[in-house]
Amino acid sequence: MENYPFDLDVLLSPTALIFIAVLIAGVRSSCGPGLTLALALLKSGLYFVYYGFLFDGTFTFLDDWTYLEGVEHLLDQEAGLFELFGSEFLFLVANGDHVVYYLYNALAMSWFGRGYYAPVALNIVLTVVIARLGVQLLVSEGLISQRQRSLFFAFIVLHPDILAWSTVMNGKDILVFLLHVLLLMSVAWFLRGQRWSALVLAAASSFVLLFLRFYVPILFGVALVTAVVVTSPQRGIKLVLPALFLLGIALSRFGIEGIEYAIHAVREDFVNPLYGFFRFVLTPIPFNTEEAYAFLDLPAILHWLLLPAVVLGIWKLYHRNTAFSHFLIVYTILFVGLYAVYGELQGPRHRVQLDFAWATFQFLGLSLMLCTRRLSKLPNPGDSNAAVRRISAISRK
Repeated sequence: MENYPFDLDVLLSPTALIFIAVLIAGVRSSCGPGLTLALALLKSGLYFVYYGFLFDGTFTFLDDWTYLEGVEHLLDQEAGLFELFGSEFLFLVANGDHVVYYLYNALAMSWFGRGYYAPVALNIVLTVVIARLGVQLLVSEGLISQRQRSLFFAFIVLHPDILAWSTVMNGKDILVFLLHVLLLMSVAWFLRGQRWSALVLAAASSFVLLFLRFYVPILFGVALVTAVVVTSPQRGIKLVLPALFLLGIALSRFGIEGIEYAIHAVREDFVNPLYGFFRFVLTPIPFNTEEAYAFLDLPAILHWLLLPAVVLGIWKLYHRNTAFSHFLIVYTILFVGLYAVYGELQGPRHRVQLDFAWATFQFLGLSLMLCTRRLSKLPNPGDSNAAVRRISAISRK
């Protein structure tokens, strides 16, 4: 059994990597020197303080330690990291599931040492990558302005839910989260006519997801066809046959038995969709969590407080009236709909992969609130109809 907290010297290299990653991504996202340095110090400092002084294993789960123990066996048995690829022993340790995350943990532990802190550091770096890619995606789609680049980057880097899940525990959810963002980028490229680039990125991301959460690429495909059919029926009809072909390839990987098992699992744990929706969206209830989930109490409060901003953000996104804005809404509805009817997936952990869409709704809603507030303070704002027109104009920008 390791001694906790961890020795400060083993935390220096991962802390430095987090610090440098935020600096580079912050500069690329047009953050000023002061903001970039502050974000880097906060992100890396929180990690260093938590694992150097506070960590005692309270906020951890069985799966987390299973990954670490399995990887230690792998590293003890194999000569090098690259020999693990395709290794029969790897699949034996992982029981055929989540092989990619075992490799991910092995990579982290080969870089930073054998300890819980190692894969967590890599997860934190991934959230910085997500923030950078997210800024690029929303700016290119016209959902945020150039002036909002630095604000959105800081919003993702310090987002309470993302910060909690990526810093406190070692889970595959952050890696799945990144793959969601990559698939969102591939959809954006596809809708802009960059078909081959979109196909390559989507294929690579989907392949990895087959060993993490296989249903994600399938739902992305359904969301894309649905969104295109709704916004452009003629264009959507052309997608139906290729989509069915790709869906058939994806489903063939699991065979008839796998499909029957998935259907049986949903039926066994099927819940009332209305109840399931509110349970999934509102879980956890602040200060009503189990001990292992207590680190989510503060993020849960902020999550609840920002629900009005989410509604406004969806409303603003809908009025943007672009192919990608419609897709983002349909994509969110489909994933939330699946979790609403399947009780096993209604914990807060499965909501992490949707945090980019959720954070986008929150950010757009907060921006709309602030713009509306500024308009209300202008001298001689005119009659109520003029105010309504101004708010509608903002929602389309």
